[in-house]
Amino acid sequence: MAARLVRGACPHDCPDTCAMHVTVENGRATKVGGDPEHPITVGFLCGKVSNYLDRVYSDERILHPLVREGAELRRASWDEALDHIAAGLARARDEFGGESILPYSYMGTQGLIQGNTMSARVMNALGASELERTICATAGVVGTGMAHGISPEVDPEEWPNARFVLLWGWNPLSTAPHLWRKLLDARKAGARIVVVDPFRSRTARVADEHLRPLPGTDAALAMGMMRAVVDAGLQDEAWCRAHAEGYDELLAALEDHPVERCAQLCGVPAVDIESIGREFATVRPALLRLGVGAQRHMGAPAAYSTIASLPALTGAWRDRGGGCSYIPTATAAAVSSKRLQRDDLRPGPVRTINMSQLGRALTDPGLEPPVKALVCWNSNPAAIAPDQARVLDGLSRRDLFVVVLEQFMTDTAAYADVILPATTQLEHLDVLFSWGHHYVTWNEPAIEPLGEAKPNTEAFRLIARRLGLDDPCFRETDGELVDALLEGFDEDGLRERGWTKVDLGQGPRPHAEGGFGTDSGKVVLRAAYEPPAEVSDAALAKRFPLAMVTPKTHLFLNSTFANQARQHSAQPSPEVVLHPEDAAARGVEDGAVVRVFNERGEFACAARVSDDARPGVLVAPMGWWNADYRGRRSGQATTSQALTALGNAPTFNDNRVEVEAA
Repeated sequence: MAARLVRGACPHDCPDTCAMHVTVENGRATKVGGDPEHPITVGFLCGKVSNYLDRVYSDERILHPLVREGAELRRASWDEALDHIAAGLARARDEFGGESILPYSYMGTQGLIQGNTMSARVMNALGASELERTICATAGVVGTGMAHGISPEVDPEEWPNARFVLLWGWNPLSTAPHLWRKLLDARKAGARIVVVDPFRSRTARVADEHLRPLPGTDAALAMGMMRAVVDAGLQDEAWCRAHAEGYDELLAALEDHPVERCAQLCGVPAVDIESIGREFATVRPALLRLGVGAQRHMGAPAAYSTIASLPALTGAWRDRGGGCSYIPTATAAAVSSKRLQRDDLRPGPVRTINMSQLGRALTDPGLEPPVKALVCWNSNPAAIAPDQARVLDGLSRRDLFVVVLEQFMTDTAAYADVILPATTQLEHLDVLFSWGHHYVTWNEPAIEPLGEAKPNTEAFRLIARRLGLDDPCFRETDGELVDALLEGFDEDGLRERGWTKVDLGQGPRPHAEGGFGTDSGKVVLRAAYEPPAEVSDAALAKRFPLAMVTPKTHLFLNSTFANQARQHSAQPSPEVVLHPEDAAARGVEDGAVVRVFNERGEFACAARVSDDARPGVLVAPMGWWNADYRGRRSGQATTSQALTALGNAPTFNDNRVEVEAA
C-alpha cells in the first residue's frame, strides 16, 4: 500500500499545541513531523515529541487490561476488568454514597474529546465528587482576568513586531520552543529580551538581561517598575483615563511603595528595577508575556493582576505587538467541551475536592463520606501532586479501590486495582484547543489501537454499560461527540487542513481602544503585594532557610516522557541546584547527594552547585518518576497542599526547606 499522510495534533500540556503530520505505511505509522504550513508549528516538533513513535510502539506500553491479585497485577480480559470496575464503583456508591468516588484527571491530553467528556458523564451519573482542576495556571488566570476579563490578548503572530519583550516566569526555550521562535523573530528585528525568573533557566541564559526576584515577590517587583515609570513621568495618562479603571488608586498605592522598598521586598537591585521599568515604558512596542512559573504561591492572583497592570500603565496596548499575553482565555474558550460533560446527569449536588489536596482527601479520617474509590486518567498524581507522602499513604490504603487508564506503568498505575490500556494520540479521534496560540487543531486517528488499548471515551462507554447507565448519551460515538463539540463553530477547513484560527475580531491591536472583557470594557489597574506564606515567614526561615521552586525540565513534560529512553538518557538523574554560598555554608560539594527536608517530608538526590540558583533559593526541577530518587520520593514530598484564597490554586512554590549532605 502507498504511504498516506494523516493530520494530527500533539496532545500534551504545552502552549504550542503543534499540528502533526503522520506518515502511515501498511497500517503502521512510520514518521511524525510538524505541519510546515501551520503558522506556529512551522514544520518541526520539539525534543519531547519528535520521537513520538518510540512512545507509540514502546515495548513498555500497557496493551491489555490488568487486575490486582494479591500484591501482583496480572493480565485480564476486558470483560473481567470491567466486572471488577463495576463491582468496585457500585460497592463504594451503595455503601458510602456517590461522593465516595473521586475522579482524578488533568492535561495528560489537551483533547476536548478524550480529556473529559464521556468520563465526566459517567462520574456525574454516579454522583461522584467533583474534582477541582486548578493545579497549573488558575491563579494567573484569575489574576489576569481581574485585570482584563476574558478577552483576547496579543496574538503570538504579532510578537515579532515587539521591540522590548519582558518574559515573566516563563522559560519558552524549554517549554514552548515554537512560541520561542516568534520571540527570536522579534530579536532579529532588534528587540531586547528580559527574563524575570529566580532561576537562570535556558531562556534566561540567552536573554539580554535577567532579573531574579525571591519566589513569590513578583508583585513587589512589578510595583517597583510601575513606581519607576511614574517617577519618570512615563505613564500614559491619556490612555489610562480613557480605557482603564483604578488609575488614581494605582498612583496612590504606588506612592506608598518607593522603588527602594520594592527592591528590599523582592531582592532585585533598585537600579535594575528602575532601568527595566523605564525601558518598558519608552521602547515601543513593548510586550509582557506572562508564564505560569510566577504563580503557585499564596499571593499569586494579586501578583498577576498587578503585573498585568504594567503594560496598561505605559499604554503598551496602543501598539501592534505591544500589550500583554498570558493564556488566551477568549480564543481557548471558543470551543468548549463543558456542555458535553452533562452536569445534569448528577442525582443532586455534590462536594468539590481540589486536585492539589488529594493527599488530604485520601487520608483525612474526618472526611465524610470517605473516598473509597479513585478513578484516574490523563494524570500521574503519585509523582506530581503536592504533599507526596500523604498522597502515597492514601494510595496505599487497602480499602481504597483504584482504577487507572494508562499507556505505561506510571507511579500511580502501580497502585491500581484495575488498569485499562489507553490509546496514544495516533490511535483516536480528537479536537484540541491551545493555551498558547489562537488555533484549534484536528487529530485524525492514524492507526488502529495497538493490542487491546481503547480511547478514554470507549473505556468509559463500556464502564457505563457495565454499571447499567442507560441514558442515550452514553452511546454517542466519538464522531457524534465531535459534531456536538463543533456545533455553531466556524470550522473553516479544520477537518481538511488540520487546523483553523479562532477569529474573535481581535486584530493586530486587540485593545488599542479598550474593549476588554470586563463589565466596563476597561482594564482594571491594581497594585497590591500579598506576601507569600512560607517564603516571607521569618520564623520558619530560621529552621528552613531555603525557598524551593520546582521548574519543569527541558525534555520532560511534567512526568510525561520521563520513562522514554532518549529523553531519560539526556536527563538520567534528578538534581537540585544550590548556589555556591549556600552549598559552602552546608559543606555540600558539587555532585554530592543531599537530603532536602521540611516538616512535610524529604527527598534525596544529587546537588549541582551553581549560581544558576540565586542565594537563598533551592531549585528542584521536576518530572522524574519516583524510582529515580533515593527513597522513591521527589521534591513534591516537601510541598504544601495549601491553596490560594482566590482561585483555590496550589502554592507548591511557596515552600521552605533545608539541605544537608546525605
